[in-house]
Amino acid sequence: MNNSVGKMVVISPGHLSIGYRLAKEMNRLAKNFSYSNYSKMENIDRILLKRDISVERKKEILLKTLHASLTKALSVNKGKLNRRTLESLKVRLAIIRKVIDKLRGINYYLETTFFQDLGTAGVKIPAENQRMRHKQTLARDELEALEYMAYRLIEKVVVLDKRLLEGYAGKEKKIVAKEKTEIKDLGLVLAKESEALEHLEAKLPPPRLLPAALMKEPWFTHWVARVLALLSYIEHQYSKETRIFSKLKTNKSAKARIGKKIVQLARERSRLLDIMEDKAASMGKPKLDDEIKKELRSLTTTITL
Repeated sequence: MNNSVGKMVVISPGHLSIGYRLAKEMNRLAKNFSYSNYSKMENIDRILLKRDISVERKKEILLKTLHASLTKALSVNKGKLNRRTLESLKVRLAIIRKVIDKLRGINYYLETTFFQDLGTAGVKIPAENQRMRHKQTLARDELEALEYMAYRLIEKVVVLDKRLLEGYAGKEKKIVAKEKTEIKDLGLVLAKESEALEHLEAKLPPPRLLPAALMKEPWFTHWVARVLALLSYIEHQYSKETRIFSKLKTNKSAKARIGKKIVQLARERSRLLDIMEDKAASMGKPKLDDEIKKELRSLTTTITL
């Protein structure tokens, strides 16, 4: 596959920097690879179920967990690959899929219930940005940037087959100046994260479906490079999100909402739903009206964070 010979690829310096740091980390892990360490799994259930922290903090921890888990899983030394290593990889992929699932749930909350709460706090996100989650948000130039990042990772990560670089030849990068990120961009940033997380999950098969052929070339290099490229893109979008949240916190009401622990948010939703149901019953409404249904969805979204 010869990709876009001589074509200019637009990519931000922040995204490039993340990719290069990722390559260095992969090389360090590959150099120090040992099966005894590779077979030791971290128990992530505690953080997945943790509710005595804010949504913002939980997402930060989960993204760090995703980064550490993915880089460790994909740093496997093919020269030391055996059945035991493959079984360990399967377990690691199952753990990573759990982390991605939780991150997707958090993003859904942020794109729906959290936006509603921001409106109550007096912070308005443009309606068109709120609806971005219903559309494909990765533009063509961003897909090309992902391919370019995969090319650079193959070039720099020692465990990847350099013979495949020819298939990516001819791409030239064009560095974009510092990207401006405003509060109004939050919907789009979250939507891009969500779509990239969906793509990432699709590239990490459930353990029972992991084909042994994936650990052979050229499939291994294509797979790892694309997975790491998606990770770099997600982390780049998240860096924009953190800057937006810093701006949001200049609003006292928004800051208070962002800082609330998940358990507090769920308790508030539950109390509000009780009040709404009592009010509906006193007015003789036998069925749940639209407002109650909407609040019930918000409660469900919150308690699963």
